[in-house]
Amino acid sequence: MNSKRIVTMSALACAGLVFPLAGTAAAADGELTMTVTSGDQSAARVLTLTCDPDGGEHPNADAACAEIEAADGDFSALPGEPSLFCTLEYDPVTVTATGTWRGRTVNYEQTFPNTCELIRATGSVFVPELR
Repeated sequence: MNSKRIVTMSALACAGLVFPLAGTAAAADGELTMTVTSGDQSAARVLTLTCDPDGGEHPNADAACAEIEAADGDFSALPGEPSLFCTLEYDPVTVTATGTWRGRTVNYEQTFPNTCELIRATGSVFVPELR
């Protein structure tokens, strides 16, 4: 085998090792698509959220990612705003979160009696204007 061919093969082998590592380092810990739909299904708000690095279309990605982190990616365990007082008004709102969190698949859907109850349970994750 001539030296030129050995160098070419070595370069290709190294390139094969370098590129997968570079791609892995750039991956976010959370990539989510979240929706909020009113009870009459007339309007749905859809936004993306990425965490670590925090970003996406979510206007308050830092707070949302911190709240999801506090719940270890379990949307039913979000810290929310437990001291928030809500009325008994019935104006249902359904939220979904799909995607991945730290390598786990997320497929969350929940209907709340009103937006106040949504915020009390989930904080600013689905209602980013809160903070």
